[in-house]
This record gives sequence, C-alpha cells and structure tokens, in this order.
Amino acid sequence: MSTSPVNQNEQDNHSMIRFRVEPRPLPAVKDLHLDGVFGNFDDIVDREIAACEKSEDKFDQEKARFFRYLKSHVDSQKFGEMQEFQLSGQGKLRLESDMVKYIDPAIWFDSKLRMALRVGLNRRDPIDILDIGTGPAHFPVVAEFYGHRVIGTDVPYKRTGELEPGNLYEALGQLYKVSRIPLRIEQYVPLPDFGRRFGMVTAFLAAFNVDSEGKPWTIDAWKFFLKDLHDNVLAEGGELFMSLANGKLTDEVWDYLSERAVFTNKHRVIHFTDLAQFA
Repeated sequence: MSTSPVNQNEQDNHSMIRFRVEPRPLPAVKDLHLDGVFGNFDDIVDREIAACEKSEDKFDQEKARFFRYLKSHVDSQKFGEMQEFQLSGQGKLRLESDMVKYIDPAIWFDSKLRMALRVGLNRRDPIDILDIGTGPAHFPVVAEFYGHRVIGTDVPYKRTGELEPGNLYEALGQLYKVSRIPLRIEQYVPLPDFGRRFGMVTAFLAAFNVDSEGKPWTIDAWKFFLKDLHDNVLAEGGELFMSLANGKLTDEVWDYLSERAVFTNKHRVIHFTDLAQFA
C-alpha cells in the first residue's frame, strides 16, 4: 500500500489525499472519481468536511454533518482492504468497466444526499423505504442517517438466486451496513410479499424496466407495476421516487409518467405522491 500524498504543495492539510492503492488510468471512469476510487477513505471524507465547513451554504453545512456521521459509521481499514482487493483484479470487478467509479464515496454520497433532501427525508418521521436496485448502497446510508429504515434490493446471481459473493455492490453494502435482499423485477409479475408496507419506494438509474429482449416497458407494463406498488407494497399515502435511465425508457412512457407525477426534471428524476391514481 502506498501512503504518498498527492498535491503536496497545497497548504490545506485536508486536501492531502493518501493513496490506499496506487492510482492508474481507468478507461471508463472520469478523472473526478480517481481520488475517491484510490484514496484513503478518511482522507476523502475529511476533505469533504473541511470544504463544507468553510461554506455558509445550507446544503454544505448539512453535507458536513452527514460526512462526519459517515466517518463514524464506516470502518476505514476495512474500506481500504476492499479497495485493495477489488482494484487488484483478484475480485469480480472488471477494471475496464464503469462500475469502478462507485468505490468513490465523495461524489455519490453528495448526489444521494441531494436526492434525500429533495423528497424531504430530513423532515419526516421515520418511515420504511424499499430501495430497488440499491447497487453500491449510497442512498440507504443517507436515508438511515435521517432515521429511516431501508431494505435494498439487487438482481440475484443466476446460478443461486442469491446475492453474488465478491461482487463490488455486495462488498460496499456490507461496509455501509445496508440490509440487502435479492429481487428480480419482471414485467407483469407482482412483487413479492416483503412482510411489511413501505412509506416510500425508491429506484435510482432504474434498470428493471425492460422486457426479456431488453426493450423498454410499454405504458401497460408500467401501469401494472405502479398498480402493484399501490395495492401490495406501499403503505397508505406511500410515495415513489425514481431516476430513470434514458436508454430504458421511451418518450411515450416518459410523457405518460410525467403527466401524473408531482415532480420531474431533465435528468429523468420523477416523484409520485399519489399512487392511488393507478389503482
């Protein structure tokens, strides 16, 4: 392990990042993620806190509070061991894939903190949340910071039907102490009984909404899914908050969903507070 700091001429010690793994170019990862991918966890978090503490912006103040929590919540030594293993090529992570970027804690937690504030998780009494396709598990950590209870789902391993050991998402979920279960969503198939109802269902960069041939769901398939959420998954008054991937969504479907949501934006983020309209 290298502990040589970068940016050695900078005066601010909080900007000094020690490398847990020696940095190298990653073909599918933007340079803005490289410190977070290769750097020491505590150094990355401390840099975020220091930058935010200098700001009078309310979001930055909240972000500093969250990152202080994150530092106390995550075992930085185990995080470093995960980096060494995943970035060594010994694990199942392909270093030429863009999945590597999800090791970076700084940018992704910033993004999910903004999402949580967008739906007011900081102002709500504790609720149960189902996070579909939780992946690197950043959103559940933020939601739990605000006192909510979260179950994340991920696509099961084909051979066993369970979560795949050694997978980067599995490793991050364990480090972040996020409860995760296997779940494959298929069009016109009801979701299972989770043994509880949820106050909110979330899905970020949702990838479930394609058929067996990879074609985006039709409006009818979305109607079935949304009705099932209302009837069998969400508690009374429960909400749905998603960001949708452009390649898995037709313009016709987006128009249909947008007309019935309380919030959408150009990044295909969408929020429903009235699922009864699909019942």
